[in-house]
Amino acid sequence: MEQEIIIGVVVAVSVAAALGIHSWLHKLVTFKMDESAIIKFFESTDGRFTFRSKSAISSGTDLPEDRVVLVCDKSKAIRRNAKDKESWCLRET
Repeated sequence: MEQEIIIGVVVAVSVAAALGIHSWLHKLVTFKMDESAIIKFFESTDGRFTFRSKSAISSGTDLPEDRVVLVCDKSKAIRRNAKDKESWCLRET
């Protein structure tokens, strides 16, 4: 009986860990894909270091505006306009 409890706990912990890792990887891959789409949008426009609004980025990438804000704020490759909190450009490398 004691072995069955230990096996059950180990299985439950393993499943929880696998689900947590899967969720984390899914969020990471989704973020990287969205970040890549936004970076490609900036690179395809004429002015590489020109600020673009969240609505312009959203329409150019087919991402929802709230997702654009989230990705741009989190990305290390994109910087926010100090004067307008809802516009971004690529960081200079």
